[in-house]
Amino acid sequence: MRYVFSLIFSLLVVNAFAKQDTIRVYYPINVSDLTSASVKTIDSLIYLDVLRAGKKVGILGYADYLGSEETNITLSEARANKMKEYLLHMGLKEDDIQIVIGKGEIARDGLTALSGYPTDRRVDIIPGGFKVPPVVKKPEPIVKKDTIKKQIINLAKVKANQTINLNKIFFYPGSHKIREESMPYVDSLYMLMRDYPTLRIRIEGHICCVVAKNADGYDYDAQDFYLSVNRAKEIYDILDEKGIDDTRMEYKGFGKSRPLVWPEQTEEDENKNRRVEIRILQK
Repeated sequence: MRYVFSLIFSLLVVNAFAKQDTIRVYYPINVSDLTSASVKTIDSLIYLDVLRAGKKVGILGYADYLGSEETNITLSEARANKMKEYLLHMGLKEDDIQIVIGKGEIARDGLTALSGYPTDRRVDIIPGGFKVPPVVKKPEPIVKKDTIKKQIINLAKVKANQTINLNKIFFYPGSHKIREESMPYVDSLYMLMRDYPTLRIRIEGHICCVVAKNADGYDYDAQDFYLSVNRAKEIYDILDEKGIDDTRMEYKGFGKSRPLVWPEQTEEDENKNRRVEIRILQK
């Protein structure tokens, strides 16, 4: 009787998991291996075809605030990779696993729990994988390109090795593709490079909203973790295609390593860190 009750309870728990967008598996402190209870949960989800070969999944590992930033990144990565190994062992294919990342500790304000937060020590499994968020386009007023050019860089006021924040060039979320309304500003940068043939620049990409300050973001288009690099290169490629000599340009991504605001507490803070800058190498 106890066995039957346990079986029914397990199925109810699994069915609850199956109805969620995200499956969460929890861990003891400093442990990256799956517990026996977690193994039973994953096995049941595979049995119910919630997780199966041919269906994409994403795996995100986390840690609580105990330990250093580096230690928490390493632990969260180990949890995510151990989960991937188990899913591969259970029949999922390498191509089914869209993304595996350790995101480090989950930031919390006013920490009071001396033993950490058990709900932060986890791996999130996303059945179906990650999808690019829907894009909502906002109309922008038409601005003359000559005016835009002055807004981007005033060379008379810029010194060598100084950076200028291109705060009018925006990208789609999780993408290195430039928003349509920002293209006139990229065109004005091209005109600046065209009109000043001795000008040499480096395009520098930065991101927000990841946990580790030394991490880069995931690029849904390229399916890699070089979002800041790819965004800088996108501008570089556009200028190159328009005829700007590539010896006059460089590009580099800094990920989250150079935030203007840290920690990020508001959407405004995030927007300040999510940026592209132009460094003047030579006038």
